[in-house]
Amino acid sequence: MDESKQEAIGNPAELSRERLANGKALCFERIQWRDERGRERFWETVERVSRRPAVLLIPWLRPSNRLVLVRQYRPPAGGKVIEFPAGLADEGEEPGQSGLRELYEETGYRGRIVSLWPGSFNSPGLSGEQVRVIHVEIDEMEPQNARPEPHPDAGECIEVLRIPDGELPDFFERESKAGVLFDSKVAAYVAGFVQSMRLKPEC
Repeated sequence: MDESKQEAIGNPAELSRERLANGKALCFERIQWRDERGRERFWETVERVSRRPAVLLIPWLRPSNRLVLVRQYRPPAGGKVIEFPAGLADEGEEPGQSGLRELYEETGYRGRIVSLWPGSFNSPGLSGEQVRVIHVEIDEMEPQNARPEPHPDAGECIEVLRIPDGELPDFFERESKAGVLFDSKVAAYVAGFVQSMRLKPEC
């Protein structure tokens, strides 16, 4: 019988996990698991050694309505990638604390949390890492945000981008055609932004 036509007999479950290799920041593991049809299978995954949770910021400057993005060199991508500010939580930090700290370190801005979303998976076919997405508003009228200066970690060189909301679709299309690299989360956000603009009723 075609395996795809067999009926499921139960819930999938992890049976065991074996660590195959260790690096300084990442480890390579093999998961043995049972699928819905009772078949035992294997899956390879990459995890962070620290197992620290991750946060991702979607920051908007107000009142100018500009989205704050960052550009930095990513060795696995082989070039500079445009991303949302993001990072890992320090020991004992709550997600909101981590997010505001990362925002300040990568952009120099101080903001306030508008919404904190439940954990979601960054790349579930590769890793079990979960990310907390945080929407942040930055008051440009505050003196502390007048001349923001990033405070990156050693080895980081971060360029801060500020894209007006009305220029966001054109910016993404233009830069993509020019060969600029984008994080998929930025691409998904821009796609949703464009769709919401199309659905917005005309006044």
